[in-house]
Amino acid sequence: MKIAAIGSREDTKQLVPILRVLKDLGIPAYALSFTEDWIRLERKKIQGYVEAADHYIIVSDAHSLSSTWFGFAVGSAAALIHGCSLFRVDPSWEPPPYLRGFPVFEDLDELRAFFTVKHEEWGMEDARLASRAALLELGISYHADALSSSVADGDIHAVELFLESGFNSNSRDKHGVPLICLATRHRRLGVVKLLLERGATINERSEDRGYTALMEAAKSGPAAQVAFFLAKGSDPNIESKDGQTALVIAVGRQDLESCRLLLEHGADPDRADKLGMSARTYAKLFKLAAFKELFDSYPPIEPE
Repeated sequence: MKIAAIGSREDTKQLVPILRVLKDLGIPAYALSFTEDWIRLERKKIQGYVEAADHYIIVSDAHSLSSTWFGFAVGSAAALIHGCSLFRVDPSWEPPPYLRGFPVFEDLDELRAFFTVKHEEWGMEDARLASRAALLELGISYHADALSSSVADGDIHAVELFLESGFNSNSRDKHGVPLICLATRHRRLGVVKLLLERGATINERSEDRGYTALMEAAKSGPAAQVAFFLAKGSDPNIESKDGQTALVIAVGRQDLESCRLLLEHGADPDRADKLGMSARTYAKLFKLAAFKELFDSYPPIEPE
């Protein structure tokens, strides 16, 4: 972002302190001081002066309003990324209706406060635009389906660019599956870590199965992935649409190590699903001796 502070030659004493404020904020800026013979300049030269900026601060009063350069500057602002604002020299001067949409500052403190916020906002927007451009350079379309594909493929760089461009880490694919669940289904732990760093909710449930990322880990493995989510605070007793917990899912996959981890983190071996079966009863049904022995070390809790 670059700002042009614009005024007449008589406004130079106003332009200098404006530039000083912008410099203090770390915003690149330059001054344009118009004289009465500016209209004699070649078009290319004038364009070179004005097109280098993303925003104009125009020093304004009743006298400048009647100047030819003023209309030119306001008209040129329509093509700018970030528009323009007015620095009012005379507090009694009221901008005409066609200027009232512009921010107006009466002193340097107001200007400083405004651009402190805007500098951060514009920086974020510039970063978003740069990330979108980087995705296109990689041949990746900028839409939600492409983000989901990048997550499933484990393309950490592309996913990071999508997040930096404005996508939320809690976004879902077209089937209602949270990105963190989608990444876990495909065993993309690197993408999972990135999503969590960017604020993804660890216990979000998918709309298709009603699974959390921990349940997805219990279904797809390996046990190290289950251990990761448990260490991050995943709830082991959330139920899917079928009423199954991660522990029931791990028994179904005959993943003894995941079952051990889940039990150690408070998974309930006797929580029944919609068929009335629990992890303990499934282990008995399938005659899984090692699992039965593991569950025997976690006796049922007697009702009070």
